[in-house]
Amino acid sequence: MSTFSPPQEKPSIDTFYRRKSSVTFDLPPTPNEELLSSCTVSSPTIDITAQVVPDTMLVALFDRSSEMKGLVRHNKTYFQSLQHHIDDKWSRFETVLYCERSKMSDKEWMKRISYALQGLPSQLEKFKELVGYLGEETEQGNQDYFSNVNISLIRDYPERLSTESYPQFFINCQNCLCNEKEYNQFISSLFSKDLTNSEWETKVFNVLNQYPNLLEQLQEIVAYETELE
Repeated sequence: MSTFSPPQEKPSIDTFYRRKSSVTFDLPPTPNEELLSSCTVSSPTIDITAQVVPDTMLVALFDRSSEMKGLVRHNKTYFQSLQHHIDDKWSRFETVLYCERSKMSDKEWMKRISYALQGLPSQLEKFKELVGYLGEETEQGNQDYFSNVNISLIRDYPERLSTESYPQFFINCQNCLCNEKEYNQFISSLFSKDLTNSEWETKVFNVLNQYPNLLEQLQEIVAYETELE
């Protein structure tokens, strides 16, 4: 056991000055003072490796595809619930889910995820929390992207553009078009197999150019349904 040593009493200021020589000089630094002096002159540095976050990164996942697999493993109950709701589209959803950022930007990726979960708003919000979604893209940016979509591509997959898959789109069409006859004519053209792609696009655009919101919705649907084909 170490012996307790009380702190040494320091001489009083008066005693100190009585003992001080009339000749003053700087004493050599003690080892502790040398250490302090060297730290003051040249502070030690710590190398920190930082990753630059690009402006196009909208989710807090640096290696998105591999980190996404980790999120799925640690949130099994949530993703099992998604699989139950998405049902037969789950395999296509997984393809998007694990797609590498080099093949699909965060902007496109979140759009696909959002469309797949459009009927499950609470589940979509939970997904955004899990991936650390950093915020919505500007509306103009989205419009510019989807305006380049070739909508005739959906004709190769007519079963994917159905009232069951996208009920809100068809409800919006019914609400916007003047009457039931016009709506039925539009639907007939939309699913027609007898028209060439050029004729089909002309008929669809003739109707939807009057309703930019509907056209944008269709473009987004086509982009999601045909992106990975």
